[in-house]
Amino acid sequence: MNLRITLATLAALVATPVIAAAQPSSAPPPPPGGGYYAGQPAQPTGGFHDRQGRPMLGFSIGLGNMKADNQDVVCGTCDYNPIAFEGDFHVGGMLSPRFGLMLELQANGKVVDDSSYGTTTETQVAAMIAGQYWVSPRLWLKGGIGAAHLSFEYDDGYYTDSQPVDDGAAVMAAVGYELVSARTFGLDLQGRVISGAYDGIGQKVTSATVSLGFNWYGFGYHGAVVVVP
Repeated sequence: MNLRITLATLAALVATPVIAAAQPSSAPPPPPGGGYYAGQPAQPTGGFHDRQGRPMLGFSIGLGNMKADNQDVVCGTCDYNPIAFEGDFHVGGMLSPRFGLMLELQANGKVVDDSSYGTTTETQVAAMIAGQYWVSPRLWLKGGIGAAHLSFEYDDGYYTDSQPVDDGAAVMAAVGYELVSARTFGLDLQGRVISGAYDGIGQKVTSATVSLGFNWYGFGYHGAVVVVP
């Protein structure tokens, strides 16, 4: 599987809702009868934010663990217990007040060798199409599917090198709670699990992390927003 081709395909799939979200749209017609509220856009019920039609952009960073099949990925030359790191980025659009569709990029890694000659990190990178659904105004669920790439990254402080291992398929699931929740911004605490299946080496690599996420809805956006309850 060619990760660059797959990434371009995923980006093309998500481009339509992103571009549509960025376009100004006209306000809905006023309800019959006029009155004070004539021409006012309808608001989503249940306390959900009025985010429909807005672009969404965000990232998170976190820490956790990494497993190969059912075994922890370990560092045999370390005199400490390395913690796996995680970073992700997404861009997309809100298709309703409670659902967003996005391109999700995620990287996970863990040190597997640390000596006087340098450090080697096992790294898994994934590009996915993901959907995010708000169960409540602050609690959301996310799922994604796409392509994964596994490699070993070597760094001795002067020279870096990447050794590809295999390409495969990725699935991701996440849950988050917005600690700070506003119409255009959310700061959330997330739990993430991602698994890459690699037929070439007959192995699955799974990472579970706890992350802090920063998300913007309509950042730099000046178009009209139409909300349908």
